[in-house]
Amino acid sequence: MRIRFSLLLLLSACTAAVTPPPAQERPDVLEEIRRDPDKAGTLMYLYDYASEVPLTPAPKGYKPFYISHIGRHGARYALAAQYDTVYRVLCAAEAAECLTGRGARLCAEYRDFYDSVKLREGDLSPRGVEEQRMLAARLYRRFPEVFRGQTRGTAISTTVPRVILSMTSFVDALQERDRTLELSCDASAAYSPVLCPPFSAAYGDQAVAPTVASAPFEPYFRETVDIDGILGRIFSAPETVVARLKFDEVQFLRFLFSLSNGMKCLDPAPSPLFEGLFTPEDALAVSRAEWYRIFRFLGRYEGSPGNFWELAVHTLDDIVARADEDIASGTVQLRLRFSHDSFVMPLVVRMNLNGYGAVAHSPEEAYEIYPCWEMPMGGSIQLIFYRSRRSEDILVKVLLNEREATLPFEAAEGPYYRWSDFLREYTIK
Repeated sequence: MRIRFSLLLLLSACTAAVTPPPAQERPDVLEEIRRDPDKAGTLMYLYDYASEVPLTPAPKGYKPFYISHIGRHGARYALAAQYDTVYRVLCAAEAAECLTGRGARLCAEYRDFYDSVKLREGDLSPRGVEEQRMLAARLYRRFPEVFRGQTRGTAISTTVPRVILSMTSFVDALQERDRTLELSCDASAAYSPVLCPPFSAAYGDQAVAPTVASAPFEPYFRETVDIDGILGRIFSAPETVVARLKFDEVQFLRFLFSLSNGMKCLDPAPSPLFEGLFTPEDALAVSRAEWYRIFRFLGRYEGSPGNFWELAVHTLDDIVARADEDIASGTVQLRLRFSHDSFVMPLVVRMNLNGYGAVAHSPEEAYEIYPCWEMPMGGSIQLIFYRSRRSEDILVKVLLNEREATLPFEAAEGPYYRWSDFLREYTIK
């Protein structure tokens, strides 16, 4: 059954039995970034996979029995356009003899770096493999009841290699811990209607292009980022170098910033390659402008035509429908889906987890509503289902990036919600 977005909104508005909880207090974004500068890295951020956040114990008598997981691929190499653009501009500046001392050092070091990554566009890095293995190991350790006895499940992914390898890394780690686990894996464009609706043949003609939705970000970038100051650390004549070398300075700085943040995707050790190019103030300004661009097509921004979050209803529809079927049949205990940030983040917005589905009215508000570090490499949404012999109510807890999340309706107890309320909020029966 296909769920229509307009009807979902109507149902949510008319469900008097479900009372929204008090608004969740937003984090102090600037303070968080001051405490951990890596959090300004937007989509290149890696959260601390080695640490484990404690979970709230389930209500008395309740045990987990079913898990539905959808996650972004793990840490990856950057895109070819990013590597190539920075290389081309630096080499042209070197030939034109308009590099500063710092710029010359950057060019020399980047040339060696470029040779090691130029053919690795978007590949899953070894660190990304390890992230997925840690995610799977923690899932197994946190919810052992789901894996007791015979456990059956399915895993699907998009056809992009880094996503397929994320899936196989995750599944391998699970099967090493549960030798009796029966898990089928598949990667196919046939899953695009639920794993990446805006890019699928089924719904692609309904999607607003990201470039159209995010167009206003460039004027904001130029207004708020010290472009000449950053370029002046690299080029000896920043006021004329752009015209002389004929490159897009906004694109160049966006790519340079993304590469600098993405270095930890390749190696956890600090890298001196981009050191000193962005002051803390510069990093914050570029990060906020870049998140504004992303939020305009993945989040809910007033006046933006971006509708990825609306099309995420098809992903949510599949998660709900499969869960309902699996619970009723009892034959599947685990559903794993692997995709991309462009489709996981809209689902977070569509579900309004932690209030991240609120409408932003300014770039600064967007930065506060949905903190940019909350869509990290390997980010995930996990629905953990619980039942008790003493009650007919099935409870569900949602984990966002392995941390307990709030939903936009009243909880049964703590972070635990009634599945019946979940269905009323998100589906039409």
